[in-house]
Amino acid sequence: MKKRCFLLIWVVILLVGFAFFAAAAEKTSDRRYTLPGHGVFQMKVPASWKEEVKQQSDKLPPTITFQQASGAQFLIVINPFWRESEEAPALNDYVVHRMVQRAADANQPNAVEKTLKLIYLEGSSGRGYYFSATDKAPEKGGYKFLTQGALLVDELAVTFTILTNDGQKDVESAALDMVKGATHAQGKGD
Repeated sequence: MKKRCFLLIWVVILLVGFAFFAAAAEKTSDRRYTLPGHGVFQMKVPASWKEEVKQQSDKLPPTITFQQASGAQFLIVINPFWRESEEAPALNDYVVHRMVQRAADANQPNAVEKTLKLIYLEGSSGRGYYFSATDKAPEKGGYKFLTQGALLVDELAVTFTILTNDGQKDVESAALDMVKGATHAQGKGD
């Protein structure tokens, strides 16, 4: 009888645990962004994130920002871009690595960390790098943590900036997953 009761308790605990984790995993929605003359950029975005898309002209890439609809605020900025012309150097691993290294070097003086190491990032359509830094003196109402990088998505380079505060590691993780899963379809939606 004790074994059966013990087994039943474990089954209930496991079921409650699975239900909790399933509820904790936020639903996502497919979001599509038309890139003038360069197809469609797509990401799976957590449903509770509100977005704003700004595009300076029909010929320039958009800037996509995400924030929390309510609760503790964060800011995520995504910029998909392409080569300016056929004569411009190809967007490749070397270019992306240099771009992220320059951003890390520029942020180093304001970071708590002694060195900002680049972390390799493997996406569904390409690869890239990012770094994370803690601001030595965040402004009041500002953000304490910065994660910044770039990822190749087919022939696009996608830069991203994730600004968060304490207790928002899940936001950083969700944003990195969103970027890693990004796709690009050339010729659709031009």
